[in-house]
Amino acid sequence: MNKIETPQDRYQDSVWNSQHYSNQQPRPEQGVLIKLLQGGDPLPWSRANETVPVSMIEEPTPAEIKQRLKENKGETHWDENQYSAGSLNKWGLIYFYLTAFSKAICTMLLPVFIIVLLSSIFFDDWSFTDVVGAIYIYGVYVFLPSGLIWGYFEASGRGYLPLPWFMKAVKHFTFSRSTGRVIRYKNNKELYSHPFPEFDCYLVSSPSHQGILSYQLHLVHRYHRYSDSIPLHTFSSSQQPEELERIWNLIQRYMDTSQPMPDVPELEPARAKDPTTAAWDAKNNRKPDYWFSMDDDEFEEALLELQAEQRYLPNQGPEIDLFNGGTQA
Repeated sequence: MNKIETPQDRYQDSVWNSQHYSNQQPRPEQGVLIKLLQGGDPLPWSRANETVPVSMIEEPTPAEIKQRLKENKGETHWDENQYSAGSLNKWGLIYFYLTAFSKAICTMLLPVFIIVLLSSIFFDDWSFTDVVGAIYIYGVYVFLPSGLIWGYFEASGRGYLPLPWFMKAVKHFTFSRSTGRVIRYKNNKELYSHPFPEFDCYLVSSPSHQGILSYQLHLVHRYHRYSDSIPLHTFSSSQQPEELERIWNLIQRYMDTSQPMPDVPELEPARAKDPTTAAWDAKNNRKPDYWFSMDDDEFEEALLELQAEQRYLPNQGPEIDLFNGGTQA
């Protein structure tokens, strides 16, 4: 008989729980300059509701997520334990753009070359030597290296060949639901690590050269003045303040072990592995493959319906007082 996992089995004592938490130390007084840089007062803490930033979950589609999980043998940057943000190093980025260029040569330039070559044979009376020379030059110096670069990239991505040694990921930050900690990295080394409720979220606006306001969302540790904050606006390409507030709501929901994880496509495979989420899904009869059962058209329609529903809902849940609303630390 399989043992049923409980929240006590999965979560550490340090996790964030919006219903049972210790009061935080008072927020230190900040100077005018710091307030200007951080955009004034932070966004409120709340017991997060179910709203999610639609702009964040538009891509990848469920079909793309399933394909990516298959290619990565189930490995993902976001599951029931943690969300990890990172990127390729500069050499990896160069290699990525090089493979994209090579793919374009093989899929777009090669057919054009064949058509031009055949036209030259039939209409320009090219000699055998001319044809062989053209094939040799373009084949050896253009199509062969492009095919090898693109082919190796595809094969390594599917696990048939090892990834190039310089394709190293650079970790930026991690949100751990199972431990309740937020970790910031620099040059793949841990820069700092603190409990989630010790951070404040700031929505910062700044005008462009054209006078148009642009927005950023930063998570800042309340008790240390680190020069590196956690850029939450990277979760979405949206510049709407409402969507950025929903990002903060989604993160609070994900970290809050008293609530199920946010209902977004990327977390669907992990829902059954998180005890709080699994219990909520069973109680509310949520389909285990709600997102993954959709084709692309159904997914687009579901997003439109979700967007319409959330238009009249608050971007965040009811506010909580981190400093006086919990138990004595």
